[in-house]
Amino acid sequence: MSRPPASDTLRAIGLMVLSMAGFATADSFIKLSADHLPASQVLTALGIGGTVVFASISLVRGVPLISKRIIHPAVLSRGVAEIVATCGFLMALTLLDFSVASSILQVAPLIVTLGAAVLLREAVSWRRWSAVIAGLIGVLIILNPTGTDTNLLQANPTGAILALIGVTGLAGRDLATRFIPKDVPNLQAATWGFVTVILAGCILVLFGDPWVWPTPLTWVYLGALIAFACIGYFAITAAMRIGDVSAVAPFRYSRIVFAFILSVALFGETLTPRILIGAAIIVSAGLYVWLRERNRAAPLQSTQQSR
Repeated sequence: MSRPPASDTLRAIGLMVLSMAGFATADSFIKLSADHLPASQVLTALGIGGTVVFASISLVRGVPLISKRIIHPAVLSRGVAEIVATCGFLMALTLLDFSVASSILQVAPLIVTLGAAVLLREAVSWRRWSAVIAGLIGVLIILNPTGTDTNLLQANPTGAILALIGVTGLAGRDLATRFIPKDVPNLQAATWGFVTVILAGCILVLFGDPWVWPTPLTWVYLGALIAFACIGYFAITAAMRIGDVSAVAPFRYSRIVFAFILSVALFGETLTPRILIGAAIIVSAGLYVWLRERNRAAPLQSTQQSR
């Protein structure tokens, strides 16, 4: 298989960085919106907006919105994981500092590695296991469960637990995506993915405050949330299609950079050494796993090309 041209890979890297900026900004508007509206209302608005956008694009491009593949177990499992991830992480954003929640989010790829070993029976070396453990240690440093000050598990146990639940849901979504049949179009999967976000909002209605009519400023927040979420999805889809995946994937971690910038600029948070160290450990562990996978894949690719 021929490698994409260098120019395409550079474009893909740019798109990946744009995607991470989009998702981080969307997360910030979730937190801003949740200061004025119930979390269930924010989720439902995001789900409806995303569904309308992607359903419209699907219809324009002639992609069917309904097919028998939509009830495939992998698609349904992905939907359930999406609900868990969305509910958990959104609620965590409303309770935790933006920088803390965003840092914990970065451990999701490592949990995918753990899940792949358990569910997909993939061979995982001791080095990769060590990276997973290191990433979890990074999370513990951020949560500081044994500290006397800024102990999140003690000061805000609900927010910390919800963040971990949300990350687990994200990892489950990524694992379920691997089982989705190849003939399910991305646009179709994305449309129904946003439908599940609507379902998540409906579930939270049972446990949250009653809805209120948004103020003009809150309408702006909701519109920006939908716009940046869609930009993030479009950009990441384009990046993974036109570039060298092994070169593009590490730039997923640029999301934490944008999250830290937004946490200071929008929310006036202080990036403590504990948060920075924990985030650095998580990102380093994730990059190490990626590097190991790339080094393992290189000899296999050379062997296949020589045949």
